[in-house]
Amino acid sequence: MQLLTPLALTLAALAVPIILLYMLKLRRKQETVSSTFLWRQLLREQQANAPWQKLKRNLLLLLQLLILAALVFALARPALQVPVVASGSVIVLLDASASMNAVDVNPTRFDSARDSVLDLINGLSPASSLTLILVAEKPQTLIAAETDKSLLRQALDNAQASQGSADWESAFALAAGAGSNSTFVIVSDGGLPESGLPALPGEVRFIPVGASQNNLAISALALRPAQKSPQLFAEVTNYDSADRNVLLSIYFNDQLIDARQLSVQANSSRSLTLDALSNESGIYKATITTPNSNNSLNSLNPPNSQSSINSLDSLPLDNTAFAVFQSSSSRRVLLVSNGNLFLEQLLASLPGIQPFRALPAADGTIQMPNDPFDLYIFDGVAPPELPKANLLFVNPSSNPLFEVGGTYNEFQNMQVDQHALTNFVDWSNVHILQAKTVQTPAWAETLIESDSGPLVFAGETKGQRIAALAFDLKESDLPLQIAYPILFSNLINYLAPPSAFDATRSLEPGESLSILPPSNAERIVVASPSDQAYTLALDQTVFTQTDELGYYAVNFISGDSNHVEYFAVNLFDEAESNISPRETIQIGRSTVTPTASQQIGQRELWSWLAALALLVLMIEWQVFHRRQIPSLPIFRNNLDAEKR
Repeated sequence: MQLLTPLALTLAALAVPIILLYMLKLRRKQETVSSTFLWRQLLREQQANAPWQKLKRNLLLLLQLLILAALVFALARPALQVPVVASGSVIVLLDASASMNAVDVNPTRFDSARDSVLDLINGLSPASSLTLILVAEKPQTLIAAETDKSLLRQALDNAQASQGSADWESAFALAAGAGSNSTFVIVSDGGLPESGLPALPGEVRFIPVGASQNNLAISALALRPAQKSPQLFAEVTNYDSADRNVLLSIYFNDQLIDARQLSVQANSSRSLTLDALSNESGIYKATITTPNSNNSLNSLNPPNSQSSINSLDSLPLDNTAFAVFQSSSSRRVLLVSNGNLFLEQLLASLPGIQPFRALPAADGTIQMPNDPFDLYIFDGVAPPELPKANLLFVNPSSNPLFEVGGTYNEFQNMQVDQHALTNFVDWSNVHILQAKTVQTPAWAETLIESDSGPLVFAGETKGQRIAALAFDLKESDLPLQIAYPILFSNLINYLAPPSAFDATRSLEPGESLSILPPSNAERIVVASPSDQAYTLALDQTVFTQTDELGYYAVNFISGDSNHVEYFAVNLFDEAESNISPRETIQIGRSTVTPTASQQIGQRELWSWLAALALLVLMIEWQVFHRRQIPSLPIFRNNLDAEKR
């Protein structure tokens, strides 16, 4: 053992005044009395009242000296040399992925990992520093190059496990930038990519966490349209080494519609398809539980007992999944044109489109209807004030969104840029007589172009989606090509999607969602599975707070009306559901095995000494008050009364 601040031992000299206080005799106050008969003993003491007396055995003195000794040694910071995993400059990567919520170690893998990091912090020498990086969907540095152990413990206490996957590539880049020639300590259950991770600029050590591979998961839950009603596909995967029986229950809006017992072999999957489902919009929920008498097939409500879910396996997060079905509704599209048979026939043929037409007046003025539409198409004309909605311009005229110049008729090297809106669009046989000179706005992307300028572009600005064709359809053979319905179908589905977002697609935790609000929406409020509300501005249509598993409600508020759509976030990740602990990890070209404590660190004992001082202080307080109580007049009178 060594003392980190030995000069604090000089405070032991405080014991001298404490002892001297106990050697001083009590000096009493002189008073005049009528008789000294009853005060002879007092007079004898007063006569013998010298300044000093012989030090007597006193329990209070011993306790007070013990308190002083404990405090002095605590200030001296005694420390024991103990073996530790790393010392010096240490960078810790703490795994906070979904698999770290497994309960195969008590209470969870993440809590066990935090205990390992806490041991590492407690064993740091005074010259060592530690950087703590939490590895989740978005890795973050909780504390950097800190030597103060109290601050390190506080940062560690603030670390929480996530419900999604971990981005180890970004975490390694963050760790490499935190310092070179450091010791990198990875605390994880081994759920790192098996290859592709770069080498770190220092020695890498691995502290494994986890004890079991016992886990079953709902690995898929999806809806797909059919002729009369949607179909639901569900899949259960057994990641355990033993065959398992499981009860799969399917609910629609919290009402049980099907429950089946499945026998799933080890390291394999079983699937289930349900037909003839309701065409109503709603939320489907799938749960897996242990088949027993408590799980009745006739139950109308989903199981709420967390203990029954946890008893199935070691990771309850992937035992529940959600899927959202959104019934299709007609999208209102207004065509403002002097007459275009090609566009009118196309809008009439597209499914889910309710077309309307507005004709400009004879003098060219445009009277816009008061009713809102999901999409406005302007063919060769444009009103002075554009509606605050999604717009499609064909043969555009001057407008506030982009500049329109003269015409040109030379089209060299026409090409289709790679984009989701140009999928399956073949432009090789398209011919154009002339087009207008348009400069692609900064907010837009060019979809189809020639050497003379863009022919088709699209983008988003101030919460509006805009697309434009820089030529007249009647001055091209595009309506005669197969590219015509494909291009316009892609554009219209982009500008006026069937819903504000694709609700049928399940998101991963942390994945952002692009929201296209209705034209009459005044406010967007998103409610998370834990009922936390997030308010989005109309020009902020990307929602990123998707860290929780479950279903989210997106409320489009307009005046007193509220339109709600839902989307689901599920843990369909084999890397997280397969919780089998790994004995080694691959970093660069090196295979890293679990690390034993090889270096020497220091474990300080001052906290124990401070606790001892507090305990002795409480004992000293009790002893002092017990001695004082009998000397009080009320107790003395009671004793005299008992003697009589």
